[in-house]
Formats: sequence, C-alpha cells, structure tokens
Amino acid sequence: EHHLKVSAAGLDDGDFVMAAGYPGSTNRYTRLGEVRNTFEWSYPTFVTLINDWIDTIEATAPEGSDARVKYESRLAGLNNFEKNLRGQIDGARRVGLVDRRRDREAALNAWIAADASRQPYATAIAALDALSEESATAARTNFWYNNATRPQLLSAAQRLYRLAKEKEKPNAQRESGYQERDMAFFRQGLQALDRRYDASVDKAEWLLFLNGYLAQPEAERVAVFDEALGLTGVDDAKQLDAIVDAYYTGTTLDESETRLALMDASAAELEASEDPFMQLAIALHDYERKLEKESEEREGRALALRPAYMDAITRWQREQGLATYPDANSTLRVTYGTVLGGSPKDGMAYLPFTTLEGILEKDTGEDPFNAPEAQLKEIREKDYGGYALDSIGSVPVNFLSDLDSTGGNSGSATLNGRAELVGLLFDGTFESVNSDWDFDPRTTRTIHVDTRYMLWVMDKVDGAHSLIEEMDVVR
Repeated sequence: EHHLKVSAAGLDDGDFVMAAGYPGSTNRYTRLGEVRNTFEWSYPTFVTLINDWIDTIEATAPEGSDARVKYESRLAGLNNFEKNLRGQIDGARRVGLVDRRRDREAALNAWIAADASRQPYATAIAALDALSEESATAARTNFWYNNATRPQLLSAAQRLYRLAKEKEKPNAQRESGYQERDMAFFRQGLQALDRRYDASVDKAEWLLFLNGYLAQPEAERVAVFDEALGLTGVDDAKQLDAIVDAYYTGTTLDESETRLALMDASAAELEASEDPFMQLAIALHDYERKLEKESEEREGRALALRPAYMDAITRWQREQGLATYPDANSTLRVTYGTVLGGSPKDGMAYLPFTTLEGILEKDTGEDPFNAPEAQLKEIREKDYGGYALDSIGSVPVNFLSDLDSTGGNSGSATLNGRAELVGLLFDGTFESVNSDWDFDPRTTRTIHVDTRYMLWVMDKVDGAHSLIEEMDVVR
C-alpha cells in the first residue's frame, strides 16, 4: 500500500539528500591503542600476506585452467580486501587518524581529571586500555597460527570433529552451527567445497602460510601444532614439502562422499581415523577451544567496561553541545547531507556527477567494461529522452554525496527533500574506506546510482515502458 515516488527530475550539485539503511559496523569510539595496532601492524601485515597469497594462487592456477575457475571468487575477494585495507591505511595517514584519536583521548582525560567524581571513568578506561593491549598481543601471537590452519581439508576435518563432539550434548546445549536445525546448511558447506577446492592450489597456500609461521619467534609458535606436524625446530623449512605432500596423498577428505558420511561419525570413530587432516584436527581441538574461550572472556570483560567509557564520551560531548551517536550495528540509520564532489588529495578532484559518455570512454568490449551495444548506440546518438541534467549536458549515471555510510548500506534508498527516490547508495570512494574509524567530511564521499540513469536504461535501452507506467514517476 505504500511506495516511494521515483524522481525523474533528480538532483543537482548542492541539493539535499538522505539515505535510510542498515550500516553494519563502525569503530568510531575505539581506543588509541587499538587504532595504532590496527593501522601500524594488523592492516599492513594483512596487505603483505594478501599480495603473497594472490601471487601464490595465480602462479598455481593459471588463467584458463580448471583450478583458476574454482579460485576466481577467492581472488576477487582477496583483491577487494587488499584494496580496502590499503585504502584505509592511506586514508588514516592522510587525515591523521592516530593523532586525531590521541588528541580526543587527551581532551577526554583532561575532562575526567577536572572533577574527582569522574574518577570511576578513569578506572574503567584504564582497564579497557589494558584489555585492548591484551587483545592486540593475542592477535599478534595467533596471526600466523590462524593462517597456518587455513587449509580447506583441515577446516572440514575440524568442523566434522567439532560436530561429533557437540553431538555428545543435548541438542539445545550445542553451539550455534552444530544444532539439528543447522545440519542442512552444514551439509551444503561440505558439498560446496568441491566447487572451490584444488589440491595443488590448497597445498601451495598451505606452504605459504606454514613458511610464514616458521619465520616467527619461538614465543609465537604453538607447541601442539608443531608436535602434530612433526616440526622439531631443526631444519623444519626443509621438511615442509614432504610433510605437506604426505597430508594430501594420505587424505580422503577431498571426496565429497567421505565428508558427508563422516557427519554421522562419533568422536571415537573419527579418533580412530588414519586420515592425516582428521588427526591434525583432533590434535588441535582442545587448543582451539582454549583460544575460543579466551576470546569470549575478553569480549565479556569489554562488554562490562565499555558502558562507562561511552557514558564518559557522551557526557563530555554533551557539555560541548555535541550529540553522541552509537557505532553502526546493523540497525536502521538515516544519514543526510548534500550532493557534493570533492578533492581527497592534492591534484585530484571528483566531480559530483558521472555521465553516459563516461560509459563510452570506459567500454573495452571485455568484462567488466563490456557495455551492451544497444546502450552504446543510444549514447552515441545522444538520445537522452528527457533525463539529462542541464548543468552537465548529459544523463547523470552516478553522483557523489557527503553522506555517512559503510558496509551494509549498499542498496539503501537515496531520497530528496520531498522523500522521492533519487538514487540507490552502493559504494564509497577509495579515500572514504577509513571512515569506519573516523568520519572526515573533507574526504568522505558516498556513491549513488542516479534514478535518471535507471529510468533512461529502462526507457531507451530495455524498452520497459510498462514498468515505467506502473511506477509513480515524478517529472
């Protein structure tokens, strides 16, 4: 009974826009220690690893091979993740994120110190900072172990053994993911492995991760893992190829029927298995549960400490006449601003709108820049059909705004001041990805597809006139 009117008149530079959506998560209130650990160690370390990981897959699975087909999705995901992390690192450096967070914490500490009644805030914040350092230490210590346990067959073995152990409990007491209601999805996951697994690639990935693990200080090695793999500390790197080969030649977990049948196996039956990946999973089970329990315990302590910290932030900002909004948590949020281009760095300028002619310029005839010929024909003929924006002399395709958005906002309806649909939010500029940590209106820009382009495609390219007639289009 309710619907949005669709604007064919659209927007111009400087016009008001707003978007309603469900942003996933942000980190605007994380403490300085966590910010520094993230941008000075975690993200740079991940970027280096991801680039090596991409090189490993591409070298082992050449273009056109069956293996490459299975790993195209992973490669795309890794490339996107690397680009995102690199953008966050660059953006944090450009806006001085660490210094901005340090200055904010110094000002908050001064406000707390100015009144003795605020001392409980200082106590809670000190405990929160200590916990943050503890979490950072755990993350660094476990980084290479977590990567060294990535092989897909090991992951399958770990899930199967965990399932067998969980099935020893009443269904209601099992961990999420291992209850009877989860079994159809569990089965699908085991079956899906066939579509994304190649032994040569998986082996090459594991060798990459294991070599990284062996290069770490002794304190960051895991004794139970070393023992299970037969790593003695003497010539371990020289033995890796033989150790890894033995796992792949001795396993049957690469067979879908075997994996599915083991869903019904008891823990004792799995413990009697001679499959090397299953034996490794069993050897690591207790250590993995220990890591899981420690992580949950740290999260519980953080949940107890954060309210005092957020109360201090809220009171401090209120005294400055500022409102405090909560970090994104996948609940409904409305963000508003204006259509606005920008200059994220010296010598670079983003115009507020892109045009149909830009599609012509980018078209290569090959994916992903292979626009339909019918669309290219209409653009060449400049058949704008009444959807053009006079100020740019063409149909606007996408536009920029200074709205505050993040992952989870994709697809959010973008409205004008009359609550008419003027676009769909779908991305942010490369320089905006670090806005999860600190929104900076100088550099943060959100990207929307323009309804005028949508209507133009429906009208001139697809001939979907009946659909346009059904829509409440405002011209």
